[in-house]
Amino acid sequence: MSTIRVRSAASYWLAVPAAAWMLGVVVVPIMLLIWVSLWGGRAFSTASPLTFDNYAKFFANHTYIKLAFTTVGHTATLMAVTGVLGYCIAYFLTMKVRSPLWRLALFLAFIVPFWTSTLIRAIAWVPFLGVNGVINQALMFIGATNAPIEAFLYSKTGITLAQVSLYTMMAAGPVVYMLSSIAPALREAAMTLKAPPLVVFWRIVFPLTLPGVVIGQVLVFLNVMSDFATVATIGGNKHALLPNLVLLFYESSQIRAASVVAVLLMICMLIGVVIALRVVDIRRLGADR
Repeated sequence: MSTIRVRSAASYWLAVPAAAWMLGVVVVPIMLLIWVSLWGGRAFSTASPLTFDNYAKFFANHTYIKLAFTTVGHTATLMAVTGVLGYCIAYFLTMKVRSPLWRLALFLAFIVPFWTSTLIRAIAWVPFLGVNGVINQALMFIGATNAPIEAFLYSKTGITLAQVSLYTMMAAGPVVYMLSSIAPALREAAMTLKAPPLVVFWRIVFPLTLPGVVIGQVLVFLNVMSDFATVATIGGNKHALLPNLVLLFYESSQIRAASVVAVLLMICMLIGVVIALRVVDIRRLGADR
């Protein structure tokens, strides 16, 4: 057992390296980003006056506003789809697969592809979604269509399919953790009292796994809101979200505009995390294990 008391001088000194790291790689870059987004005037200089004109220009453009709502709507759709699929996968691995060896093998089969780069996994979807891709060839083979479907690649459908495959396990992982912590005696007691399986799930299993669901949705939310690589790879130049707007502004040397969009994205992410903390206190995840 540790002899270091909470709020003692030793505990604060032990926190100094982590605090310094967070200050250098998180706090300082964010402050610089906010500062650049407030630069005014025509001169691109640190001596430029601070103003909210850059934000006013962004909100005055209806195209940017529409893109922001599109980004939020797309993210909500991904969260719903990955939440349902992730929960089903987690429930199957935890509750239905009895053999620990098979459970480990299946879990690794889902996890191993995530050891590669997100960009590589996004590019790997191109041969599947193309006109002559695997999906179209399979649909024509079974007779579902007579001609290749062009709606998969360079479309919102293709982007959604790719991102669902990329982020479903992020939603499933915390749920697996929470499901494995539920004592079998709780479900057995409910079934002994003649509770239907659906009632057992809704009244016992789901409430106990809600922290895992929320933290998984937070992970999906943060990753989708910042994902520009998948949208650029699968959507081509036809579709874009707010993260792609940051890249577009940066490549065209519009640093102040790129900073504005980046700050707004961070604000949206912060609001999403705050809402998640209001739903359930995910900071207590695993505290009672």
